[in-house]
Amino acid sequence: MLNRAALLVLGLAAASCQDITAADRAAVYVTLTPKAASAACVFADPEPAAVRVKQGVSFVNRSSVQVTLVLRKDDVPLVAVAPNDTSNAVKFSDPGVYYYYSQGCGSTTTELHTLSVTIN
Repeated sequence: MLNRAALLVLGLAAASCQDITAADRAAVYVTLTPKAASAACVFADPEPAAVRVKQGVSFVNRSSVQVTLVLRKDDVPLVAVAPNDTSNAVKFSDPGVYYYYSQGCGSTTTELHTLSVTIN
C-alpha cells in the first residue's frame, strides 16, 4: 500500500495550481462512493462541497480502487486516494468554484463534481 504522504497533492508545482497547497487538517470531508457501473466513477457527498479559503478539504474513498481526482481547469491532478482511505488535506488560497473529476472515469458533464471555496 502506498504511503498516504506519497498520495498527497500531485500537482502542487504546476503553475495553474499555485493557490492549492497542503493543509494541516481538514475542515471538510468529501466522501467518494463508487457508482454501480465502475468503482473509478464516484458520487461525491456533499455535492457541492463548500470550504473557506485556506481551510483544508480531504477526500474519503469508499471504493475498491485508487481514485485520482483531477481539477477540470488545465486537467491538473489534485489528490490520489487509496481504497478505503482518506486523502491528506489540501487548501485553496483563492476563492472560486472548482470542478473536479475522477481520472479513471473522465470529465464529461455527468462526472463533474463541485467544490466552492468561499471567503467567509
